[in-house]
Amino acid sequence: MLFQIDRRKFKYFDYPLFIAVCLLAILSIFLIYSTDAGKVFYNKQILWESLGIFLCLLVANLDLKLIKSYAFVFYVFILLILIIVFFIGFVGHGAKRWISLGFFNIQPSEFMKLAIILILAAYFDEYIKSSKYNFKDLYLPLGLILLPAALIIKQPDLGTALIILIVGFGIILSVGVKKTFLIKSAIFLLIAAPFFWSLLKGYQKERLISFINPYLSPHTFGYHIIQSEIAVGSGGLFGKTAAGATQTILNFLPENHTDFIFAAFCEQWGFVSAVLLIGLYLFIIFRCLSFIDIASSIFEKIVIIGITIMLSVSLIFNIGMTIGLLPVVGVPLPFVSYGGSAVITNFIAIGILINIKIKNQIYR
Repeated sequence: MLFQIDRRKFKYFDYPLFIAVCLLAILSIFLIYSTDAGKVFYNKQILWESLGIFLCLLVANLDLKLIKSYAFVFYVFILLILIIVFFIGFVGHGAKRWISLGFFNIQPSEFMKLAIILILAAYFDEYIKSSKYNFKDLYLPLGLILLPAALIIKQPDLGTALIILIVGFGIILSVGVKKTFLIKSAIFLLIAAPFFWSLLKGYQKERLISFINPYLSPHTFGYHIIQSEIAVGSGGLFGKTAAGATQTILNFLPENHTDFIFAAFCEQWGFVSAVLLIGLYLFIIFRCLSFIDIASSIFEKIVIIGITIMLSVSLIFNIGMTIGLLPVVGVPLPFVSYGGSAVITNFIAIGILINIKIKNQIYR
């Protein structure tokens, strides 16, 4: 059945994981309220977080076989929308990533992160090998990864493209590959690097270069990193509160409700709270990874691995670029940064994981 109500699902529902991501959703609303002078983003974020929680609960109760059977359809659908973006998408912040649906916009590249995980999980579940995979075995999976990644880089959206590549290759490595695949992949990346570099916009190249020393261009490409580091450092141990967070209030900190919301959090709440927040994320990540022990199929194991990598890499990229350890590539903080597409994607992903746990606990 498409949707089943079973009392045993309430027993085996993963309440700790669900509560943890809901806490992040609540934090998101408070943070965006404190950074959003016009309260436009704040109102929308309440809608996105509420919709995400609803979809998480819905997906957690779907038939898992149905999710697997529609993985290919979902992938193709998102891929087509990625292509359509180039024709009817609108430009924001110098990139054409969004499609307007009237009173809200969607970013298809965010949904592609989940689509990649599901399609690769379905593929390797159907084409299982007793031995390790070689390069010839992986032409199709590599094509499934590289095609949307190239489209997303062209938008341009370097951060999401990198996550898709890391998630995709992480999944491939998890199923077991021969050493020759690793060697050929390294050679391919070296050869393809100039091509992918040519796809980047000028400002993206400058951001990657300025990452080494942002003070070489403090008023242009190094501005984001410098202001973010100031915000993080000025928070001290216990923060300056929302009212005293001058970097945020006076808008010195750019994109303080999206890409640099972690810096806004550190300025307001301080180092101690930042450590607790990272601890909450680590709990979520390890909780997700622990589901592998009860997974009963290749599809389930790969989905768990893929979603765990997706959340982990997003967290590392966002915090890394906030404190100057990584280049600014525009990756939202999971469940916290403003944006409907990212929030909904992450909540659906958590719903699938909870679904896997419920299914295996009931029918073990």
